[in-house]
Amino acid sequence: MKLKIQPQDYLILAAIASTTLHIIFRNLGRELGSFAFFWAPIVLVYIIFHKFSIFKWSSMKLLALYGLIVVGILQYFLWNYMNDWNRIRILFEFYYITIFTSILYYYLSRKEYLKLAWISKWTFVFTVISLITTNIALYLDPMILRESARSSIFTSYQSRIYNYTGSMGYSYLQAIVLLIPIIIYHLKHKIRLVFNQRLQVLVLIILLLTLVRSQYFANIAIGFLVTILSFLNFRKHKFWFIFIPFIGLLLFLVPNTFYSSIAISIGSYFDPNSDIHYKFNDLAAFIQNPLIDSSTGAGGRAERYPLLFKALINDPLFGNASNPNHINIFLGAHLYWMNRLALWGFLGFTFFIIVLYKLFSNILSIFKGDFRFYYLLSIVSFIFLGLTKAIGGSELWLMIILIIPGIYFINHSYSK
Repeated sequence: MKLKIQPQDYLILAAIASTTLHIIFRNLGRELGSFAFFWAPIVLVYIIFHKFSIFKWSSMKLLALYGLIVVGILQYFLWNYMNDWNRIRILFEFYYITIFTSILYYYLSRKEYLKLAWISKWTFVFTVISLITTNIALYLDPMILRESARSSIFTSYQSRIYNYTGSMGYSYLQAIVLLIPIIIYHLKHKIRLVFNQRLQVLVLIILLLTLVRSQYFANIAIGFLVTILSFLNFRKHKFWFIFIPFIGLLLFLVPNTFYSSIAISIGSYFDPNSDIHYKFNDLAAFIQNPLIDSSTGAGGRAERYPLLFKALINDPLFGNASNPNHINIFLGAHLYWMNRLALWGFLGFTFFIIVLYKLFSNILSIFKGDFRFYYLLSIVSFIFLGLTKAIGGSELWLMIILIIPGIYFINHSYSK
């Protein structure tokens, strides 16, 4: 049966393309190229007027309550000492979660699973295009992605590269890490994911190569870790209980000099002037002398956790942002989960975790068979990224809430 695509479906696809196909939309300007300020509001208004019933679903009610109380009231009446950097990111994060959850539930409520799959297919194609153009940008300027998180200080040359190639940015690079388990699922099960098996292998190689060339150490480490976990058969409980303790014991018995020499050896493959070369050698120094201080870059980053714990202990229930004697934890913003816990305290943070748990558990209930395990690996990747880096932007939320569930319907039917 031929799939009948309607104007609203093209509208939703255009909105998603505005945050995944930057080679086109980044060059349309803020008026037509902005996901947050142009396309997303149009889509949200359409869904409100044509499928308002989804906002009565329990997870949407909980999300709306979180937005009203945590992002709204408490943000301005309890957490008075939160800086603008955190405040605006929390607001936009709620906005992105709401948009993508609304789109997902719009299609699920209409039982238009093939349309959801169609959107995810095209988004996967947009992502592959962006991987290619990103590597072109990296050829022109190897530091373009490292500095994309601070694009306001780009040189004019870097701005032209970033815009004309449609290079990925900080959040998009995190989002592609979540795709790794899903690509490997299709490879292991010999299932077509838009492209044939050989091209899927090529896409995975380009994805991993892009992570390495981007020079974000945490993304590289988590990307390769989840690749290994995805290829291993962790679904078998016996394997899990034997493999994990064995690896843990092995890692404990191996001397630190072995790990540091490996880090130095890996770093030697990169340009001595590159950031990734520095990160591996810095990690080697930290392994040999594991002091949590600024004597090494790794030690300095680890030092942020004690800072955030101190702020949390200062006011564990209502958070550092509510305390007149608050501690300056701006450096801790690079650690997503711990930063939120320290800012909000257990009150706000627990509410946020409940919202995410409800959302992800609802999405998991859609899947059957092995796909559930690989989606869980995507969630694990998401958690690890937040333990080591700041999380921001729309692409990561798009991938984990909307696109990966849509990919499931490319080769699976839905019955509940």
